[in-house]
Parts: sequence; structure tokens; C-alpha cells
Amino acid sequence: MTLSTTPTIRPAARALIVDDDQRVLLFRGELPGRDPWWFAPGGALEQGETYETALVREVLEETGLAIGPATVARPVWTRTYLFAWQGRLERHLEQFFLLRIDKHEVTTRFEPAESAVIRTYRWWQLDEITGSTEHFSPVRFGEHLAPLLQGRLPEEPVAVGA
Repeated sequence: MTLSTTPTIRPAARALIVDDDQRVLLFRGELPGRDPWWFAPGGALEQGETYETALVREVLEETGLAIGPATVARPVWTRTYLFAWQGRLERHLEQFFLLRIDKHEVTTRFEPAESAVIRTYRWWQLDEITGSTEHFSPVRFGEHLAPLLQGRLPEEPVAVGA
């Protein structure tokens, strides 16, 4: 399969869902030719959506958690990332939103293409992330998550890199 060299721009909203036990919900992705990695729920904006409305839709689709648009605060992280998906190079323009919840029993409804990549989910404690040899997206996930769990929200979204 030949990759297109001109990336498609793909705006995406991601949820940092943190429960009252200070655990964050992450999905595990697996693609041929790359190590498995853990990442926050979310996905691409559809035509006419804002990051916030996409987040509400994606969280419901991917986790079964219903949130109202009014509960979505400003983004805490941003990231621009090149990603090869289905033979195309994409430039993801991601915004990450912190969602604090009590408890939630995850129910997933992935599209077929997503189901081929996402194998499982897990609630992670910060020390489990920072002490793990697993791969996380973004790479310094635990380092960036720590201040959020301590209640230190940035004035402006933090660019978290690859």
C-alpha cells in the first residue's frame, strides 16, 4: 500500500475522562507494523461540528457516557500529529478536554474501522502510567496528566507534542 505524501487535515476532539478514583480512561490501539499504544477516547469532527460537539458525540459513541455540551470546559491540551490511517497520511489537529466524572461502566460502539484498531480499554492510575513500559499517546502522557489531576488547569491549552 502506498501512502499519500500530502497529509489530509483531520481535526479531532479527545476526552481525558477522569473518575473519582483519579483514574483516566484509555483505549489500546493496535496496527500492523507498530507497537500497541494507549490513547484517550475521541475522534474526528464531522461536517459543521465544533470540537466541543464532536467531543460530546464521540464520548457517547465510544464509552456510553452521556455528557452535555455545557459540561465541556475549554481544552487543556492541543497536539498536532502525523498519523498513517487506511493508506493515507493525516495531520491530526487534536484538542483534549478534561472530563471529571464519578464512576462509569464503559460500553463501546465503534465503527468497523475503529474496531479493527481498538482492542480494549482500561482505567489507569497516574503511577501506573508513569511506571509502565507501555506506549502512550501523547508520549509524555503521564507527565502532562499529573498537574490536571492535582487541579492545576492551564490558562491556555498546553501543546503536548507527539
